[in-house]
Amino acid sequence: MKEYTAGKQLLTNQSLRGLFKSNFELTNQAIRLARFYIKSGHEVSMTKLLSELKRNPSEQYLKDLQKMEEDDE
Repeated sequence: MKEYTAGKQLLTNQSLRGLFKSNFELTNQAIRLARFYIKSGHEVSMTKLLSELKRNPSEQYLKDLQKMEEDDE
């Protein structure tokens, strides 16, 4: 297993694996979240993306973000 560090935080796929049914679901959620950040003009890094997925793994979170973005416009 590969381990990556970002600052003091250890980033491994083990810490995220239990939050999603499969690696494909994890990957798709990460891609959708990254696309949202890019489209809305926010900077996104892998560290920020993985941290966000860890804190908010549900698909509803992304839908809520998109709705808030639409409401702001």
